[in-house]
Amino acid sequence: MLILGERIRTLRIARGWTQEELATKIDTTKHVISNWERNKGNPDPEQITVLANAFEVSADYLLGLSNFPEPHFRDPFGQISSMPAVDYTFVKGSTWDLPKLLSSGIALTIDGNEISPTDKKLIAAIIETINHTKGNSI
Repeated sequence: MLILGERIRTLRIARGWTQEELATKIDTTKHVISNWERNKGNPDPEQITVLANAFEVSADYLLGLSNFPEPHFRDPFGQISSMPAVDYTFVKGSTWDLPKLLSSGIALTIDGNEISPTDKKLIAAIIETINHTKGNSI
């Protein structure tokens, strides 16, 4: 887990935190943080979640499974969630069912502006009309 130690150290330094400050934030000791950063030990799964929340990154990023630090899902309190309350039936193999995506509960945006629920319904109605015109049913 060489990447984990490097990422903990890099993220800590980027935020201007000392090892002691990080240890206080996640309820551990400076010695433990030092061991993690030097790859002399590894956080347990619960500590990885706490670290991800403290750094506001995904656990996948910490573990080196992703190069994208931004967490994908947050609960209403801003905590990183492992399982979002989203209906993923819109994913069908390598394609997505657009009407189901529109009704999935996922925030969708256009140029950074979130599409309102009313507009999502209008888009779905347009798709249904186009599909019906072609003789298909949704």
